[in-house]
Amino acid sequence: MAELTGVRPAPTPVRPRRTGATVGLVARYAVLVFTVLLSIFPLVWLVLTSLRTSDELFAVPVQVLPSTVTLEQYATVFTEYDMADYLTNSVVVSLATVALVTVLALPCAYVLARFRLPGIKVVITTLLIMRMIPVIALAIPLFTVFSGFGLLDTLLGLVLTHAASKLPVAIWLLMAFIQDLPKEIEESAEIDGAGVIRKLVLVVTPLIGPGLAASAVLTFLFTWNDLLIALTLTSSEAAQTLPVGLTNFVTQFGIDWGPMSAAGVLMVVPTLLFVWFAQGYLVKGLVAGAVRG
Repeated sequence: MAELTGVRPAPTPVRPRRTGATVGLVARYAVLVFTVLLSIFPLVWLVLTSLRTSDELFAVPVQVLPSTVTLEQYATVFTEYDMADYLTNSVVVSLATVALVTVLALPCAYVLARFRLPGIKVVITTLLIMRMIPVIALAIPLFTVFSGFGLLDTLLGLVLTHAASKLPVAIWLLMAFIQDLPKEIEESAEIDGAGVIRKLVLVVTPLIGPGLAASAVLTFLFTWNDLLIALTLTSSEAAQTLPVGLTNFVTQFGIDWGPMSAAGVLMVVPTLLFVWFAQGYLVKGLVAGAVRG
């Protein structure tokens, strides 16, 4: 019997991994860094401008960093322009809108997600259409209606307008979260004797906490930054919000850049804080809305 001798194949050479940065990786990071710097530059320049003295605002050549850091512009904002009233109005309108939208959107989203009612597809289609209509298109009808009811130049009028415009987005967003919940959880609650309201309050609401947070953040941001509706429906400091107050710095004699920059910082800080603390919920809510939409 012939003895067979096997020939072992030569081992395949292992290519060493590249530990250095490739040209493509460096290019991607360069584009990313440039985009971030381009995005935050206006905000950084706004803060630096608000910390300059009045004489340094128009100094030539322009200095990137202020030679003297001062809070003079912030003091001017509250003493000469009464921005405290505008700031208070913005806080009241934004928080009241968030509360009203959450209370109304949650049961509506639950009914649309869980019950097969006649004409429910028409309601969902109407919500989609309402998402596409800009609120400013309804400014003149709202002005006429509110004038008849005595709601012009009132905080209540602003809250009702913002709540009506934010409800379609909030309902659609919460529908996505409710539809992702297993129905077996609610069926278990039914076995224990829970009705519809108890299931909604005690079972569904705690489980869709991220959705409620995302809806609240989006509602707050859109309401806080609104200018057109507040400018159309208000005419005095009693109801005007912070974006409207920023227009007071532009006069026929010029622009008061220092106090305007300080007021701009006051406008931006609350939105940054909201997004910073709720960025995880905000991203999840946007993704859920995009998948369902």
